[in-house]
Amino acid sequence: MVIEVAFSRLDPACRSASGQAVAAIDIIRATTTITMALHHGCAGVIPVRTLSEARAVVERLGRGTLLAGERGAERVTGFDLGNSPTEYGQERVKGKTIVLTTTNGTRTFQAVSGARAIIACSFLNVSAAARWLKGTGLNILIVCAGRHGRFCLEDVVGSGMLIDRVLDIADRPIECSDAARAARQLFLPYRDDLLGMLQGCEWGRAISQKGFGADLEICGQVDFTDVVPVMQDGYLIAKRPRDAVDYDRSQPVIYS
Repeated sequence: MVIEVAFSRLDPACRSASGQAVAAIDIIRATTTITMALHHGCAGVIPVRTLSEARAVVERLGRGTLLAGERGAERVTGFDLGNSPTEYGQERVKGKTIVLTTTNGTRTFQAVSGARAIIACSFLNVSAAARWLKGTGLNILIVCAGRHGRFCLEDVVGSGMLIDRVLDIADRPIECSDAARAARQLFLPYRDDLLGMLQGCEWGRAISQKGFGADLEICGQVDFTDVVPVMQDGYLIAKRPRDAVDYDRSQPVIYS
């Protein structure tokens, strides 16, 4: 098994996603929000790139679908939900399908659309994500959403934690690329103060100034749930680590 890390969705490593299990990470906030939504009973999350695409999908799906997204961290005017995990409680999302578009996070899923398997990982589900990835038996590519194609500290630290968890449970030799080794080394100094890291990083400071500082406390929670958002026919749906044992490795991800 090999672990590789792409430091942004524009990293050339994303072009070689075919045949691999991919974990998309956008700690602040998309993959945290997606995980929270599915933990609270959401039927599925459809990640899309643009506002117009999101509106078109909701119109096609009709009743029982929520339109969600942000630009510049703020909820888009006329949308049902933004990108704050605080908005995705059980009373709001249970049984609903959510069409979500964000500035960086949802675009990451399309960047690796040729992968054999795609999941969303955050601190909320990092140990479950590690177990799920191990269960596929596939080589692993961890893709940091970044910000407009640039390196983001929090996403790389999240990648390092995920790598650390995979190595802890490995029952076979694992080869880590230089990028994977670097991510794990960057995680280690922050492992006991993830919230401090989130509050001090560039994007964490920016969203705090916009009034979303409380989101960071959710984004910094570790192993809140064992739900793993897994891409299936264009939807991210709730799975758990044991489900990976029966994963069909012969079929690529198919987007609707």
